[in-house]
Amino acid sequence: MPEALRVGQRLRQAVAEGVTPGAAFGLIAGGEVVRTWYVGHHAPGGAVVDAETRWDLASLTKPLTTVAWCARLVAEGRLDLAAPISAYAPVADAALGKAPVGLLLNHTAGLAAHRPYFEGLGPMVLQTGRHASARMAIRRMLFQAEPESAPGALERYSDLGFLLLEAVCEAVDAPLARVWPTLPFHGEEALHFRPLPAAPDARYAATEQCPWRGRLLQGEVHDDNCWTLGGVAGHAGLFGTLEAVMAAVAALLVGARGGATPYPAPLFEGLSPRWMHPLGTFVRGFDTPTPGASSSGTRFSRQAFGHLGFTGTSFWIDPTADVAMVLLTNRVCPSRADGRIRWLRPAVHDAAWAALEVSRET
Repeated sequence: MPEALRVGQRLRQAVAEGVTPGAAFGLIAGGEVVRTWYVGHHAPGGAVVDAETRWDLASLTKPLTTVAWCARLVAEGRLDLAAPISAYAPVADAALGKAPVGLLLNHTAGLAAHRPYFEGLGPMVLQTGRHASARMAIRRMLFQAEPESAPGALERYSDLGFLLLEAVCEAVDAPLARVWPTLPFHGEEALHFRPLPAAPDARYAATEQCPWRGRLLQGEVHDDNCWTLGGVAGHAGLFGTLEAVMAAVAALLVGARGGATPYPAPLFEGLSPRWMHPLGTFVRGFDTPTPGASSSGTRFSRQAFGHLGFTGTSFWIDPTADVAMVLLTNRVCPSRADGRIRWLRPAVHDAAWAALEVSRET
């Protein structure tokens, strides 16, 4: 079987077996888009996935928005990653306050992975629409959060860490809701947020039949805490087409190889392994392949970096091979309970590497 067809077969198999209603995949090599694939539907029985489909990118928000913002502030001299967090945010915990800001970027500040802030605040916001009040309440709780481990002691992937990093950046800049359109590859027709209230929009791939919001989410952020915060947050909330994500990822690949890019230099300086915890995989703002068990598959080098999103999104970049791949799905539709995206990601990536080798030989 031609290897390029195997990529499509993997994606079609995932749709047929109900792993995800739809998927889009892009392969970049040598500075060029090699090929894109589109399969499935926006929702079961919905519109067909194509190049115009907009996806809920979930935690891809972290590297594509918050890390880029943070790097710009560092480049402009407004933010010091070696400075204590308390220099920018009034956190109550003394140890957390003394920890350098950079620990938030590689998930070693000791904060919990997640807190369901929406459980207490979401019902009120549903009734009143007062997202701004909920944002203030969550910010207060965030500043009162106690680390679950000593800062620097271990790596724990943390949404709370990136919510705190958002607050740190806002302390020296404007709120993220005003800043995001100025970031690289962000704009209404590129990578974008959908501040609430936002009407349902059939151009977007649907996510979950949300039990507490009582509706199928389509063009409305899936992440519960982000929704409660108003749809714009440092850990989630970003949307985009495959083309939009690939444009950003292609620029990250160029920058990681030393070329000119809209992303500031501190972002690429953060990719050094020296920022990684001895028992971790995160550099500053990005994950790296876990040896023998990576969602990137078996072919990305140890110099590769990328990120995953809970809705079924991901990208991986290998500057050594000059290759990048983007996978976008809505695997949480209609429910987040299905975890079979775990086999899809490495299978598609390995098939794409094989397809790339064949294309280079012909």
